[in-house]
Amino acid sequence: MGEELLFTVQESQAGSRLDRLVMQYLSRPSPSRSRVQDWIRDGYIFLDGTACLKPAYKLSAGQKVQVFTREGNEELEPAAGNLDIVYMDRDMVVVNKAPGISVHPSSSDPAPTLVNYLLHACPGLGLMADRQRPGIVHRLDKDTTGLMVAALNQEAQEDLAGQFAARLVHKTYLALVCGTLEHDEGRIEVPLARDQQSRTRVAPSSEGRSARTAYRVLKRDPGGLWTLVQVQLFTGRTHQIRVHFSHLKHPVLGDRIYGGTNWERFGWRKKYLPRLVKRQQLHSWCLGISHPVSRQWLEFSSRPPGDFVRTLLWLNRQCQKVVITGSMGSGKSGVLAYFKNRGFPVFCADKCVDELYQPGSEGWIMLRKRFGYRFTPHDDEPVDKKKLLAAVMQDSGLMDEITHLIHPLVGHRLEEFWEKNADKRLALAEIPLWFESGMAGGRDCLNVGVFCPDYLRRKRICSNRGWSPDVFEGLDAMQFSQPKKIKRCQVVVDNSRNFQGLVDQTAALERVLKGLRRKKAGMYLKHFKNMACNP
Repeated sequence: MGEELLFTVQESQAGSRLDRLVMQYLSRPSPSRSRVQDWIRDGYIFLDGTACLKPAYKLSAGQKVQVFTREGNEELEPAAGNLDIVYMDRDMVVVNKAPGISVHPSSSDPAPTLVNYLLHACPGLGLMADRQRPGIVHRLDKDTTGLMVAALNQEAQEDLAGQFAARLVHKTYLALVCGTLEHDEGRIEVPLARDQQSRTRVAPSSEGRSARTAYRVLKRDPGGLWTLVQVQLFTGRTHQIRVHFSHLKHPVLGDRIYGGTNWERFGWRKKYLPRLVKRQQLHSWCLGISHPVSRQWLEFSSRPPGDFVRTLLWLNRQCQKVVITGSMGSGKSGVLAYFKNRGFPVFCADKCVDELYQPGSEGWIMLRKRFGYRFTPHDDEPVDKKKLLAAVMQDSGLMDEITHLIHPLVGHRLEEFWEKNADKRLALAEIPLWFESGMAGGRDCLNVGVFCPDYLRRKRICSNRGWSPDVFEGLDAMQFSQPKKIKRCQVVVDNSRNFQGLVDQTAALERVLKGLRRKKAGMYLKHFKNMACNP
């Protein structure tokens, strides 16, 4: 248990800071000033019966101060833990703090903390004057990761603390923030103070302490959903980065306190982000400091942890869009059916055209307006494909005209298909006239061509559809030649054998597509890691 203390502020003590005056009245050996400040912020010290949460509050004569202390001099127990030590000598240690670990014990978050782990790794810390925060000269929030420096003796602690107080330490962070920052670089100079409504929050305040942050954009999401920024701190206020970016309406992704978990802004991604992002995506990336004894300037950097990298990779993930094309009878439908059976979303242009030709549909109405009752003789029946085929065989120019009428409608539905399946790893569309229609231009798709020898295509088409060789040759001549189509494709499926051969070739295609997705993710990961290692 702690002690209860009650005293009245004297005339000679008017204007004193609350934390400093409380320390004068506490029994010896007294706890550290930072410990007393924690009591104040946690609501254990009252002024005239009301909790005061400001350690720097200036007292007036006659005020009654009531202190309900917590045990301030209890010994901290060393704890074995997975402490990632980046650098250590006899005077200082630099660690890479993991997420979910508090720097030191508090009333709301008891041990084990980083201090407990440091006591186990560096037993000499237990001999320092501050028994509650031995060696600690700065802090990171519990769910912020990255580099921290701690002193290993009293002289080093005083020197390092002085460097932080004089703003001589170089501190750089990586942050994933919501939305797109307008400028590539910027400074945020907004004073900060404890939120009057909640003692766990910090808020912008004209009466607060000065706070200065600089940032540089490293990568923007093309869709405007997020930005990766490099952040430099010139002051070290509590929650400074988090509050400053929240003030700009771009909170740190995953920050529950300052608005970084408003998943609605992320569209379809809102289903997955809460499971992926469990904390604010903020990492202490680089640390530059003078050695407390040798005065040598030391610089350290650390890669972001796995959850940060996974989040960034996932946010960069895009659906792999694949278009399957080829000449008539090449086997495109068989390839599409394979992927459909594998559970991937598919789009079929021929099926789409059938839907557009239904009575009252856009394509049906367009043909009725252009050609009257020639191909739509009945109001309640679809487009007469036999008449349309016969007319096309008589007039090759008619094929081009119908293509220009119908294929923009197909292209619109294709875009709806891509958008609907934006959250999928892979989506495929079978479009026979992909190149002829002009739809291929300007679209970020992988073109897969299905090849089949001409004699086999002719045999299959004439057998399955009952066409004469002349009809096949006539329609085939209205499309790009098979060599011309295949030349424009990045990947080719060879359908020169039997059905099982096509299945084997399509299974190989699936492996190729998966490999391309992994390669793309690997290239981005390599780029990001290189960037993270070379500030």
